[in-house]
Amino acid sequence: MSHKLDLTDLDRDAATSLTAQLVERFRDAIDRGELGPGEKLPTTRALAEEVGVNHLTAVRAYRRLAEEGYVTATVGRGTFVRRVPPPAAADGPGDVSWQAAVLPEAPPSYPNQVLAQSLRLPVDPDAISFAHGWPDPALYPVADLAAATREVFDELGADTLTYSEPAGVPELRELIAARGREAHFASEPEEIVVTSGARQGLDLVGRALVSPGDVVAVESPTFMGTLTSLQRTGARVVGVPVDEDGLDVAALERLLARHEVKLVALQSSSHNPTGADLSDQRRERLLALARERSFFVLDDGVYATVRYTGGERPRLRAAAPGHVIYVDSLSKTVAGGLRLGWLAAAGPARQRLLDEKLAADMHTSTLVQHVVARYLAAGHHEALLAATNPIYRERRDALLESLRRRLGDEVEVAEPRGGHHLWLRLRPEVDERLLVAECLRHGVGAIPGAAMTAEPLGQAHLRLSFSMVPLERLDEGVRRIAVALRAVRRAQRQGLVAVS
Repeated sequence: MSHKLDLTDLDRDAATSLTAQLVERFRDAIDRGELGPGEKLPTTRALAEEVGVNHLTAVRAYRRLAEEGYVTATVGRGTFVRRVPPPAAADGPGDVSWQAAVLPEAPPSYPNQVLAQSLRLPVDPDAISFAHGWPDPALYPVADLAAATREVFDELGADTLTYSEPAGVPELRELIAARGREAHFASEPEEIVVTSGARQGLDLVGRALVSPGDVVAVESPTFMGTLTSLQRTGARVVGVPVDEDGLDVAALERLLARHEVKLVALQSSSHNPTGADLSDQRRERLLALARERSFFVLDDGVYATVRYTGGERPRLRAAAPGHVIYVDSLSKTVAGGLRLGWLAAAGPARQRLLDEKLAADMHTSTLVQHVVARYLAAGHHEALLAATNPIYRERRDALLESLRRRLGDEVEVAEPRGGHHLWLRLRPEVDERLLVAECLRHGVGAIPGAAMTAEPLGQAHLRLSFSMVPLERLDEGVRRIAVALRAVRRAQRQGLVAVS
């Protein structure tokens, strides 16, 4: 803060109070643009210490700035600069600057910032992105989907473009339920709610089942979308550690001893980002706790069919269908642009989910549902998995070998049993955010560990996703990361940057 705004020269003998002087300094800095919209201000205690005033003076200054519309404060997150409308005389017919002052506050989300940054990786043939665990576009089943689309239009005509049921097209729900009987996540089509991707499924669960102030437990680390969806509900999102056997259920029990938990969100198979599976013993204990303590379990299975070690595992929901909400999609195996996913649930919870689906977008695209139903009925999905999983396994193995050869003891990485990611622990400590920025300078994208945790892990991590990187480009990507890592370490040793 002090590098932007000098507050050490307040006049303690002036007729104007110290509170008023602080307010004026901040107000002027915001009006001049020295403090920009969304910028986080120091805590009241840090401000009081820096300026040499009592804590109450700092609290009063921030309160007055909030009343005047210059800042907004969110419990647990901090105080942020908000945009103030320009003088009325500057308004024109197309002026939109006033909107920021009346829109609901949206404190910056680090996971969203990271996602947006990764999407801005320069469109350059030389760029290499380990930032996204999406299927490789070169492996999309374009011919099969095109054939299914033609068949649907030929047979159904205009019916493919009409409104459909909020729960989903009956034919598709029956096919998903049939798959559910094999994978143990559903028995009947009445349990299924078709969604516009798994991300919408996560949002629907948050809106339907979670209220502001509820305590929600998530894996730490976990999928960024899970964090974003649950944090937007106003719930208190608490991280629970993950190790080689998945969610640490003993740590969850300690959390349950202190709090009434509404929902536990996890990925029981092919966890993103570690690739771990929840062990059988932990699965049993987790579901026993759900029954004893009456909480929901949200099991995300989007990578459950992407397997390298051991076969596909039965989903959690089979053993506790009344407690487990299952979410899945075709985005990580077929193509993300389909935006086709589903939830499996029972009882009043399913009806709540269906109500939220209706309110959100009425129903998922009728055309896409019919096309996917035809694609699944033809057995193409199983054939695709059989063809692509070996390709992704080869990329996983090549990336592991390159990391060991180029970085050795500088990183610690476990071999994932499934999924599209490697989870790296950096040794010795390094500022992972600076590292990601340095990686981008070298034309390589990665995800910092802090974007995947509800609370700081205390150690630096990176997630590297290998599914979209051609085999022959993996080693070059690691070489660039190694160059970036050593540049950041060198800067830290020279005192140019501090470890976060």
